[in-house]
Amino acid sequence: MEILKGKAHNKSLLGTANSMPPQSLPLGRENMNKTEITTMSEFILEIESLAQKTTYAEDRPIYEKLLAQSAKLIAKLINKQPIGDDIASMERLFGNTWFKDTTSYSKAYGAWDRFKELFSRSIHGMTVNERLFNLGLLNEFDAAVAKKDKARLRAVLFKCFLDEENIQAIIVSEIK
Repeated sequence: MEILKGKAHNKSLLGTANSMPPQSLPLGRENMNKTEITTMSEFILEIESLAQKTTYAEDRPIYEKLLAQSAKLIAKLINKQPIGDDIASMERLFGNTWFKDTTSYSKAYGAWDRFKELFSRSIHGMTVNERLFNLGLLNEFDAAVAKKDKARLRAVLFKCFLDEENIQAIIVSEIK
């Protein structure tokens, strides 16, 4: 058993996401933070550029929402605060809004996807406990387990960039 923040978690199941070959391990966390900030800055610049060029008034409020969410995210990256919920919020924003200009949507989401992919790679070598801690999701995880709330637990684990097989194994292990 691994103890993290006063909670005991089964390390063998929670460590199953740690399966990258050694040559693919992420850069040091400090270097990754700088790279994440740079990539998020590039995303913001892309959104600003698209917002300035748009001829569709309907798209402007969407760009404003994306920029507002991005401002929160980059501030947290700079201050080395957890961003798990912020990534999920940005995903919901992209999933629940529709640009009139589909080409611009593709460019905007492509820039977001580059950030998300980089972030995903930076945590890929971490155990699930480390991911929960670094993403600021430990309390949410523990609350879902305590309430035996499978749907909430699934949502928390999904924010940790886990595949369905690992999510299901952890749910079975944690909620008996």
